[in-house]
Amino acid sequence: MARLQVVGLSLLLVASGCAHDSEGRRIRTNSISFDEHSVRNGVGVLYTLAEDGSWAGSPSDRYVRVGDEIQRVGSFGGGLIRPAGSVAIERRPDGVQYVPSWPSGRIWTFVTADGQPIPGNLEVPLYLVAQIGLTGTWIGLHNPHSELAGVPLQPDCQTVLFDLGQRKVAGWVALQGAACPEPRYPGPEAEARVVAARNEVWEPQFRPQP
Repeated sequence: MARLQVVGLSLLLVASGCAHDSEGRRIRTNSISFDEHSVRNGVGVLYTLAEDGSWAGSPSDRYVRVGDEIQRVGSFGGGLIRPAGSVAIERRPDGVQYVPSWPSGRIWTFVTADGQPIPGNLEVPLYLVAQIGLTGTWIGLHNPHSELAGVPLQPDCQTVLFDLGQRKVAGWVALQGAACPEPRYPGPEAEARVVAARNEVWEPQFRPQP
């Protein structure tokens, strides 16, 4: 089975500066940000919610929610969803899971610390950002100090801890068919231990526009 490699893509999109917080920790940021209306990078808009309900990038790079699925509009060119493919949205009481229809697609599961659902108007942009480059405190075999999180480390599974507004969220990503732990939020203490060991914090990517 192919090994899961997610972090490399995310790091390519990171613009790290020299800023530090009041506790002396490095503040890391990603040029990709989002809200309920758009997904943006440092220079412009990547996707925007159109009047017809689709999330539009270029004419050949559009996505729409149909029932409980995210589908690609059109079948030409590259994209985040394969041509004729779809991504099932499986809502949980404490979050949401995305299951691609093609076997090599990664399953993403987002679990909230407060045990409440992800808002429906964030379901599509959150999935798009997860495909482009989701940043935060990554937990995995190749991430330093991950053992401090108390999460089982396996080659086909990774976890990222991040803020969604004022809420704490754990994003679990796995290859289809992988034997991974049941997704859960590991607790603020787990995140604090890893953050302290790495001496860095991440600026949230959820940044509502005025």
